[in-house]
Amino acid sequence: MKYLKNTEKFVVNKTVFCGIDIHKDHWNLCFYCDGVIVETLRAPANFELIMKHTSSLYQGAAHVRFVYEAGFTGFHLHRRLIKSGYDCIVTPPNRIPSSRDKVKTDKRDAKKLAQFFAGGLLKKVYVPPLSVESDRQVLRLRHNSQKKLTRIKAQIKSHLYLHGHVWPRIMGNPWTKKHMLWLNQLEFENPSLRLILDEYLNEYHYYRDKIAKLTRCIRELSKTEAYHHHFKCLLACRGIGLITAMTFLLELYDMLRFPSSEKFCSYLGLTPSQFSSGEHVRLGHITREGNSHVRRVLVESAWTVIRHDPSLREKYDRIKSRGTNGKKAIVAVARSLAVRLRRCLLDEMEYEIGIC
Repeated sequence: MKYLKNTEKFVVNKTVFCGIDIHKDHWNLCFYCDGVIVETLRAPANFELIMKHTSSLYQGAAHVRFVYEAGFTGFHLHRRLIKSGYDCIVTPPNRIPSSRDKVKTDKRDAKKLAQFFAGGLLKKVYVPPLSVESDRQVLRLRHNSQKKLTRIKAQIKSHLYLHGHVWPRIMGNPWTKKHMLWLNQLEFENPSLRLILDEYLNEYHYYRDKIAKLTRCIRELSKTEAYHHHFKCLLACRGIGLITAMTFLLELYDMLRFPSSEKFCSYLGLTPSQFSSGEHVRLGHITREGNSHVRRVLVESAWTVIRHDPSLREKYDRIKSRGTNGKKAIVAVARSLAVRLRRCLLDEMEYEIGIC
């Protein structure tokens, strides 16, 4: 541990900034005040121990403000620090200014966080209420389960193709009751191949049942007082279903934190990247920054919405007629849809065709 002599006197009535580089078993902390590194230390990942040290050494400071990078620890530490009476922000790692250092250590990372925080150079992540964050995890668990179910389906198809079994298209769509009966009755030359298929099918049924259970849970959440009114506003848009509406509500929660539709779309990563110099202006692909979950469901829903909303359909056709592909056009539609849904929540009114 390294610290400044007479620390207690130096920090009196001053603001102390503390950067924390978090690891599973230990934390590196750097206390920075009035342009001086007051103290650096490496300590066990023990909240009570750090609070005891901070309260004893910096009790004369006007404020002690903490910052750490968003990561695997989530917002648990943030909430405990706020509850203990300290100011704290969680900063996104990709928004930390580059220092061009050739050497990277945990100690230097903590020092960099403290100094950037003191200079007002760090962005902060929005920390939702614990209840909203908990409900959000249900949605994300469902999405992860859906991805695993898709992977299992691909593995089953690959296993069948590998051994000469193909579901005839004239028999209808796959994954129906008829198709599952066919899978259960398939015979293989080797018993091990049948065993593999059975194991795949067990996983398929497990994830399908899990998704159904989580969907029921999300539907019950949509009926609660915290979400029901806004949920109805979004559901009035034909093409917006249960999952899209609840993803929009739970991932974004407080619309007032977006002062304009431009900043809102920027947060969703639906604005084009720009590479400009002098009079030369070049727009690239969308930034894909911000919340990928909302961006994903908006693009998926946009394909359905354009079948029911003439104005959005006209926009899709107009952009596509310029020679661009349908994917780029649908992203533009998703951006307009996002702006309209935001306006519905701000005005607390149901979605109407043509609303802007």
